[in-house]
Amino acid sequence: MNSLGVLGETQAKEFLIKNKYKILKTNYICPIGEIDIVAKQNNVIVFVEVKTRTNTKFGLPRESVTPYKQNKIRAVATCFLKENKLTDIPVRFDVIDILNGNITHIPNAF
Repeated sequence: MNSLGVLGETQAKEFLIKNKYKILKTNYICPIGEIDIVAKQNNVIVFVEVKTRTNTKFGLPRESVTPYKQNKIRAVATCFLKENKLTDIPVRFDVIDILNGNITHIPNAF
């Protein structure tokens, strides 16, 4: 991962902690792919995709979370839930968009 991505994920994690989320896992990997951050808010498991950019030349960071990427994240989330025996708990998919250091948190992004 590039340094901008690492910086963005660190900022996103700090943002979530500051907003009372408990971080369960960062960079969770299974054979299907990866999820940037798995967190818990109240009794909900939150899968967070972090997108960081320095400009909008290719659009807003959140716009790169395409339907294909969303489906992949859902599949990886299923792996995480099964592996950790959490299949009976509510889940949510968020996107954290970081543009020039400005964080936009989009709960229930997809």
